[in-house]
Amino acid sequence: MICGTKADIEKLIPYVSDELAAALRYIAKTDFSKLADGEYPIDGDKVFARLSHYTTEPKEAKKPESHNQYIDVQYLAEGTEKIYYTAKDADKKVIEDYAADKDLLFYADAGEKDAVTLGSGVFAVFFPWELHRPGCHAVHGGCAVQKIVVKVLAK
Repeated sequence: MICGTKADIEKLIPYVSDELAAALRYIAKTDFSKLADGEYPIDGDKVFARLSHYTTEPKEAKKPESHNQYIDVQYLAEGTEKIYYTAKDADKKVIEDYAADKDLLFYADAGEKDAVTLGSGVFAVFFPWELHRPGCHAVHGGCAVQKIVVKVLAK
């Protein structure tokens, strides 16, 4: 997992793949307040963004997830949310498998001990070998967020 702010993006660019750099540059240059919820192409099916508004939920209401084909760059344009994460290993049990259609696997409680809190202007990058549980309360009672997830095809 990599975490930083919009201001950190240019410092990170020399250390990442071209596709991940394209995702990060998209976040750095885009004014998301002017965009509607939906999917936005960046580089065909190699790099694309999904923008959505929602309210965070308690950790227990969310399921850990992973993706086999795509890296997630999760960015908050508004609000605050907590994302729990842990390494994916053979002990983690898949309970819903949508890998063939949506590149999405849900897991039973993964016992994540680590978390990152995203506020406005903060991003986190999750790789296929990491489970993550996004959309969790970071503040009591939840928070409305504008979330951008840029999907980057893993090589």
